[in-house]
Amino acid sequence: MLNKMHTADFISIRQIARNVNNDNLNEEILAFDTGFSIENEEAFPLRINALVIALCLSGTGKIGIDLREYKLKKNSLIVIQPKNYIFLSQYSPDFRCAVVACSKRVVDDVFPRLTDILPILIHHRTEPVTQLSDSEADDIFSFYSFLRSKLKGPRTTFLKQKVLCMLQAALYEMMDIHQKNSERIDNQRSRKEEIMAKFILAVSEEFRTQRQVAYYARKFYITPKHLSAVVKEISGRTAGDWIENYVVMEAKVLLKTTDKTIQEITLMLNFANQSFFGKYFKHHTGLSPTAYRKKFS
Repeated sequence: MLNKMHTADFISIRQIARNVNNDNLNEEILAFDTGFSIENEEAFPLRINALVIALCLSGTGKIGIDLREYKLKKNSLIVIQPKNYIFLSQYSPDFRCAVVACSKRVVDDVFPRLTDILPILIHHRTEPVTQLSDSEADDIFSFYSFLRSKLKGPRTTFLKQKVLCMLQAALYEMMDIHQKNSERIDNQRSRKEEIMAKFILAVSEEFRTQRQVAYYARKFYITPKHLSAVVKEISGRTAGDWIENYVVMEAKVLLKTTDKTIQEITLMLNFANQSFFGKYFKHHTGLSPTAYRKKFS
């Protein structure tokens, strides 16, 4: 059962750097080996304002990401994206993970065009935990080992460039693994992929106040029909589905993990009134906000 709290904290990569034993570069790229022993359980649930990649080295555990629980074991690859909700879970005494975390600024430096990593971002948005083979896990761990060794070492002239190149190589390796294990990924850079990437980013930042496909279409100087067609073609889901998923997920998290009233949540999500919010939520979940809170809190 998740601990109920007043809000889901949003923490920065700098806060992570100052609370775990790590090697880092300007507190924007971190590498550390941890068993995830959490001293303050009431810190959960939380959001991390960073891209976090973790490889399970030993033991077993459970992690909750955006209200879904995932089992972890050796060779589990966990990808936590900015604004994912992370929930406290249980771990065996021998549970260890190799973790790399980097700020959004670093991701932008490594991949100036978000479309470069769109396939892996879309995949891990819905499937944040992937089970790797021994050889795949060895490859990912080799990148971690190199990064950590360089972050531990002296601050040489080209340290940042070397670290960024290795991080880029690691993410490309993850895309190769995903491509090998999926039916098909189109690696060709395209205008459609660029639109999709920008759409996901915009929705993640503005879904609380903007729920109309037309609003996002105007941002990209295209028609709502064209935006919907592109998003459907690239992701298999409509633009409206993406927006609604973000809104409903936020509502579920607030209902399940906070003590905020239904009226407060209504205002936070920019609904006209509590009745309208209730109908919207029930339409998408089959339960009223009150019933959902009672069932899952």
